Amino acid sequence: MSRVPDSFQALPLEFEAAGQTNEERQNRLATVIEAPGFNSLCMMLVDLVVRRADVGVFDFTAQGVNIRYQIDGLWHPMAVMDLESGEMMLAALKHIAGMNYEERKARQDGSFKLLYNSVKYKFRVVSQGVAAGERVGVYVDFKRPPRETVEDLGMRSSMKPQLGALLEADHGLMLSAAMPGEGYTTLWRAMLNACDRFTRDFYVVEEKSRVEPEVINVTSVTYDEKLGQHPFSDMRGLLLREPQVVAFAEIPNAAVLNAILDLAENEKLMTFSRLHGKNAVDALLRLLAMKPDLPKLAAQLSGILSMRIVRKLCQSCRVGFTPDPRLLQSLGIPPGRIRLLYKAHIYQPGQLDPKGQEIPPCPTCMGTGFVGRIGLFELLKIADPVRKAIASGKNLQALPQLIADSGHISMRDEAILLVALGVTSLEEVQRVLNK
Repeated sequence: MSRVPDSFQALPLEFEAAGQTNEERQNRLATVIEAPGFNSLCMMLVDLVVRRADVGVFDFTAQGVNIRYQIDGLWHPMAVMDLESGEMMLAALKHIAGMNYEERKARQDGSFKLLYNSVKYKFRVVSQGVAAGERVGVYVDFKRPPRETVEDLGMRSSMKPQLGALLEADHGLMLSAAMPGEGYTTLWRAMLNACDRFTRDFYVVEEKSRVEPEVINVTSVTYDEKLGQHPFSDMRGLLLREPQVVAFAEIPNAAVLNAILDLAENEKLMTFSRLHGKNAVDALLRLLAMKPDLPKLAAQLSGILSMRIVRKLCQSCRVGFTPDPRLLQSLGIPPGRIRLLYKAHIYQPGQLDPKGQEIPPCPTCMGTGFVGRIGLFELLKIADPVRKAIASGKNLQALPQLIADSGHISMRDEAILLVALGVTSLEEVQRVLNK
């Protein structure tokens, strides 16, 4: 690490440039510090950190540099940078990351480290030529604690025992459901982590090229699609190990789904898998669209755990308001139960206070109105009326209403609870659930 010289003491920064040796790193940093784009580079990196942006994307065009940051999973446009300043900043960025500035078309990948306010951040830089010019992504590693459990993701304590009862069954099929890029893998890992993997032997069947990070006490068994293999290619060998739980990372088709159901029934095993779905009911309908053996599915499917992710309101600047009684009625909240609901305070440049001074953005959320995210969970337990309807295969389009009539707590209900508690806003819930 080398400290930024006195000419830039406004920001206490220390860099570790790319390089195989300390001498190479020091020489690279010495060159960058003298570069005309170094100050702009420092400002950009600190801006990414302060705004908690996981990634910044810089699109270099003939007209200028278009910038957007991804913060709490949402993209935010930033002010356009003039091309000359952007080019100088890019030259410094590529050099400190060990990349070739003169290469503007081929894909490049580099990295470096920055110590700011006693916290070390690793930055990864990826550049690629595009039709309009060049696109550069700057990824920030905040070293946030892993979200490995349903508690980490924000599941309510009252839902955990209900989930546990489904997970600890001696046989059947339990599913997790989420959308790609919205916790699909995270929820899967959290569901497996919620199981008792110390008194039961767990195995997960995965395609060789798509093996995911290990879950403690879950043994991975792989197959190779390139060799024409499928999840059941070596099931006989797996059964010789006497597993008590077998998880399948994918359900590629109805044949595999039917084989999983047979496994649960004939071998008296608990099985797990996952699929895409906006909510538990949507996931069930997608499962039915695969056209599996419906009586077998009805007999073995025990439940579906689904999750969406919403942003949490910034507790420093959220704005309380008295809700219209008609709004509370539409949300199913009894009159008098809630005095205030909350919404985000979004920073507006140029907004003035009563003294005529510009109002700065909230220092906690930097004007986005939100800090962090939380899982919005739904747990569908397959009740007998639903089981009978699936088995009959008749009038399946009426399943959503049948599920609602069974007393199921929907994802919308869970969302309204988070709104009522002031954790998130009605607008944020609508944004997520309506897409």
